[in-house]
Amino acid sequence: MDATEHVKRDLVRFFRTYKAHTLSMHVGPLEIHLRGYKALWKDALQAAIDTLVTEGVMERQGGKLALTEQGKQEVFASK
Repeated sequence: MDATEHVKRDLVRFFRTYKAHTLSMHVGPLEIHLRGYKALWKDALQAAIDTLVTEGVMERQGGKLALTEQGKQEVFASK
């Protein structure tokens, strides 16, 4: 699994764990989680977010990431 795929899965798991529809990238639990990323994952973060946005799972809202309706169904219905 490449770094981008790893980060994509991690972001989806993080939204599922926190049962959140929107999370800030600059404050709160997601920001703290991202601080722990090693350099390889930090480099892949924007590409992973871009891919999730393209797939229709998430959208950017300024400094926040929000699940789309499709994303809510995929994230909360699985596992």
